[in-house]
Amino acid sequence: MTDPYPVDASVTERLRRQRIRQTLTHLSRTGELPSLPGAANAALSLASSPDASIERVCELVETDVGLAARVLRLANSAAYARRAPARTVRDAVVALGLRKTCDVLVAACFRRLVAIPGDLAESLWSHALAVAIATDELTRVTKAITPGSGFLPGLFHDVGRIAFLLADPTSADVIQRLVDSGAGARADLEREWYGFDHAEAGAILAADWGLDATQAEAIRWHHDPLNAEGGRPLAVILSAADSIAYAIGYGTGVARPTMDGLDALGLSTEVEADCATRVQHAFAEHSELFA
Repeated sequence: MTDPYPVDASVTERLRRQRIRQTLTHLSRTGELPSLPGAANAALSLASSPDASIERVCELVETDVGLAARVLRLANSAAYARRAPARTVRDAVVALGLRKTCDVLVAACFRRLVAIPGDLAESLWSHALAVAIATDELTRVTKAITPGSGFLPGLFHDVGRIAFLLADPTSADVIQRLVDSGAGARADLEREWYGFDHAEAGAILAADWGLDATQAEAIRWHHDPLNAEGGRPLAVILSAADSIAYAIGYGTGVARPTMDGLDALGLSTEVEADCATRVQHAFAEHSELFA
């Protein structure tokens, strides 16, 4: 029998998003959704703007002494070794490039958001950083999407889990223990508990924070990348990066993700191993930067 009251898919999607936002807000102790600091929002806007200039990025960096120090430290690290050290913010921005500088600014602000007591928060941050670095590395190796464009989607890929932890830490810990004990798949437990899983919530928050529709779609499907549509190439890379992060010791529990992303990329064992080694070295450098 034909439904006499067909519902437009876009309306359904808007209602779903509204329900998820309302649930997260209701659970939150502050009564608000997690939000990035102003500097991070400004950096995200600059990262996606064709009119971004070195001067504008320098102005943004210089609004926060801590951010400026991090940018200078990274510019003078072994990864960006220069004949002459970067002594000014402008030197550092030129050495890193506009996109990388914006990535650092957003990551530093995101680190502050996740800086809450507890082992789970710390493991989520380390995992987010490792996946961000691995995603960026895989964009360069595969060229499936624009090289260097993967850091922020990787950083935010599990922001739904962080939202659950910020809003309802007791339930987040219970779900983590259930997953680690083999009592069920994380997505299934989250849907039973909240009515949606962290990937769905993360896609909505990432879009709210300034990532584009393709990136948000990839975050939504990073555990099931072959079901993604517009964001499938990035979803596959995020899935592969997730696996690499676990392989080098920066997972978030006992249960490991599927290998769908790495299998879909079809990289040789040698290339995978080389990627993992580079990610491990870069993680050590970046984790000190955001300590």
